[in-house]
Amino acid sequence: MLLACSQTVSAQFSIGGTPKGFSPKVNQSIEIAKMPAFDVDAMLHEDETLNIKGNGPYRFGKNFDVNLNPNNSGSWFTYPNGDRLWQLQISSSSAYSINLQFSYYQLPPDAEMFVYNLSRTMVVGAFTHLNNQDDHLFATDLVQGDQIIVEYFEPKHVSGMGSFNISTVTHAYRNIFSEDFTKGFGTSGACQNNVACPLATGWEDQIKSSVMLVSGGNGFCSGSLVNNTAQDGKPYVLTANHCGSSGFGSWVFRFNWQSATCNNPSSSPSFQSLTGSVQRASSAGSDFSLVEITGGLSNGPIPANYNVYFSGWSNLNVPADSAYGIHHPDGDIKKFSAATNATQSSTMSGAQCWRVGQWTSGCTEGGSSGSPLYDQNKRIVGQLYGGPSYCGAPPSSMFDNYGKFSTSWLGGGTNSTQLKFWLDPSNSGATVLDGYDPNGIVLALDASILNVVTPVDGFTTCNTSITPTVTVKNNGQTALTTFTINTTINGGTAIPFNWTGNLASGQTTAINLPAITGLSAGNQTLVFELINPNNGTDLNTANNQRTVNFTIVNPTPLATIPVFQGAETTPFPGNNWSI
Repeated sequence: MLLACSQTVSAQFSIGGTPKGFSPKVNQSIEIAKMPAFDVDAMLHEDETLNIKGNGPYRFGKNFDVNLNPNNSGSWFTYPNGDRLWQLQISSSSAYSINLQFSYYQLPPDAEMFVYNLSRTMVVGAFTHLNNQDDHLFATDLVQGDQIIVEYFEPKHVSGMGSFNISTVTHAYRNIFSEDFTKGFGTSGACQNNVACPLATGWEDQIKSSVMLVSGGNGFCSGSLVNNTAQDGKPYVLTANHCGSSGFGSWVFRFNWQSATCNNPSSSPSFQSLTGSVQRASSAGSDFSLVEITGGLSNGPIPANYNVYFSGWSNLNVPADSAYGIHHPDGDIKKFSAATNATQSSTMSGAQCWRVGQWTSGCTEGGSSGSPLYDQNKRIVGQLYGGPSYCGAPPSSMFDNYGKFSTSWLGGGTNSTQLKFWLDPSNSGATVLDGYDPNGIVLALDASILNVVTPVDGFTTCNTSITPTVTVKNNGQTALTTFTINTTINGGTAIPFNWTGNLASGQTTAINLPAITGLSAGNQTLVFELINPNNGTDLNTANNQRTVNFTIVNPTPLATIPVFQGAETTPFPGNNWSI
């Protein structure tokens, strides 16, 4: 019970459980990987320049490049039944916390990974095959302490099938777990308002959409979940372009790290986090970046117990009558700022921005970069680029610049440089959109295809037949008793599937569709469309269609399993091999 209570500090997406290494049956000395000493004062001095808003993520730690994996480090323990346990202790003297980045992570079913500190007061995991990503990257949230243990359990029936490599160890020299002069939890400026203060009353939904993110292993930024016209809970996060340009598969997104009261708590509040994303679009012309969280979600929604909200937006180039910000200054818990005056058009380093004329309560700091700016209608109109404001600054410096959402909307004119393609997938032409609560029910009849389970987008197979599976969600207030899903392959004739049953409001169901056979080698496009829910009219058709692309290959000769490769062919691994 004491252990369970001590593990509530954080909850990175995992299946939970208790590390095997806690059992007295595991009795082995664990190899230690020690990080070298470094000059903390010198890095803090550098941070005085680096951690200015607009320069990049707010640096909190020292990254060490490493190459640690079960083939070259750690200690193995073998159980009598053939199961195996690998453990590695990582030590970085005087670190407030340690977090890890993996250059490769691919676990088989039933294998588990945990990371915990030496005192066992903070445990994250178990991480499993559910955390596998297409780019094979992974990262962990911060684990308190200067010594941690990485533990990997592999059952006998999947022995040798797991593979991972720790590429970066981050030593945190700023303490986000307790108040400390080196900045972190509880040390943002005295003028900052916790999101539970009266000033933020009425903004509870938007507060749920704001996140803190870890970029590059050692930098903090802010961002917000943002709604799209399909209103399907696609996990898009809007942040600043200067918060990072690579390594998105290792980004960590922290939700609900905030005080329950207006006063600061005495210790760090609990939170939830997700790891892994892909960048969908970015542009320096308004300093925006749109990323989609992918890690652990398997194309599904953010877990319901995270209780998130997707903020609305306005792409109109119209000044806001008043402006509001929700952010994580100095890598601190979530704060709320207000400016009860109109925004003005401005530029910062050539980027088109909204200038908050003067903060009237609160302001922003390093770590606030990428945080949303809301207008009086509680719609996002920009994300923080930078500015001179800080608690105690003279009135002439109490302003900031936010990249314009209206400029980001069309961006550079391509899918990868604009918001429109991603946030208006149905090309509705919307100029404003209110927020979306995935846990709330609004319309009477709203059936949606939540995601395609199989085939996965980008999938490659040798099979010339495919049996699709889709997940349908009832977003409406009325129970679904019937609907039709039309499946179209490569623009051909639609194959209808008539479903009957009883799907309650807010519930989901996986539906196996009829097999499609006789496919030839090449690129394939599958389109799924849900129509006629309850033989009526769907009140939101923007979330009724999904498209996936996959490839069928016809290798000659077809290999039989197992395959033994001597690695002597040129080129290696040879023709018709797909890695």
